[in-house]
Amino acid sequence: MANIELDIWRGDWGLASIDVECLKILTYMKFIGVPVRVRECKSPFFTPKGTFPVMRDGSTVLTNFEAVVEHLKTLHYNTDVHLDSKLEAEASAFTQYLREKLYPAIQYAWWVDEKNYSELTRPTYAKALSLPFNFYYPSKFQSSAQEMVDALYGEHADLKDVERTIYSEAEKCLKTLSDRLGESEYFFGNRPSTFDATVFAYLAPLVKAPFPNPTLSNHVKGIANLSRYVARINQKNFRHVTDEYNKQNKSKNTTSTQSDREAANFPHQTRNKVLAAIFATIAMTGFAVANGLFTVNFKDEFDPTQDYNDMFENDEDDN
Repeated sequence: MANIELDIWRGDWGLASIDVECLKILTYMKFIGVPVRVRECKSPFFTPKGTFPVMRDGSTVLTNFEAVVEHLKTLHYNTDVHLDSKLEAEASAFTQYLREKLYPAIQYAWWVDEKNYSELTRPTYAKALSLPFNFYYPSKFQSSAQEMVDALYGEHADLKDVERTIYSEAEKCLKTLSDRLGESEYFFGNRPSTFDATVFAYLAPLVKAPFPNPTLSNHVKGIANLSRYVARINQKNFRHVTDEYNKQNKSKNTTSTQSDREAANFPHQTRNKVLAAIFATIAMTGFAVANGLFTVNFKDEFDPTQDYNDMFENDEDDN
């Protein structure tokens, strides 16, 4: 089992990965406790599908969440053993429901919304990629998301109408999820399931990422039990990630506050230094004059009569 490797997109905002599909597999593996070597990779150029995640177990290479789950079951790792046939069917139906109603809204928020894409998504993925791939892949992923939205709502549909419709469907889905979860820790019993890994992966970036256009994000954050659900799973399974992120944020804030304080004090410090220098100069000059150490002979410095005499003398010489 120590031979299992998982290549993923890097993490950010206190999440183990910025990517939904990577978060699915990471979370599922955490649930079942499978030993795995995780690597944050800079380029998906040589991956089977041109993106992450990629799981390798010897000669087995998998890129699909469902395929990874099935493979791990053959190794006797399964987080759904507590589900009976009825709950399994319900979980399967809910998974399909999320795929049809919530996933398109997530793709729209990440890749199609122009403000989110230009100010959040593209810079985030450009940071995750090495040169020259950071110029290519964000646009490629955006095109794929746009094609999916076009296929669902029509290529020439008005984007504002699409946004209203897609977010309305997502909000209904989130309401259904919230009702199903209630005050339980997980969706099906007191243990996490494959469905929980999927829900967490869908919701966590919406809760954590700083969307410039936070329409969908704000709706998730406004549902208390879903927000607590995300925080609980993230803290329980990725505590080292959240702790490190909070530590870095605290360090940045401390440095920023100190810099701001110094910048704010700078004019006052400069003024005080200048006034002190002026006062010292006046005091020293007064002391020197009072004690006869310094005199000024204004006559020697400037005698206008002498200047004019010299001028006239020169004129007479010329004549």
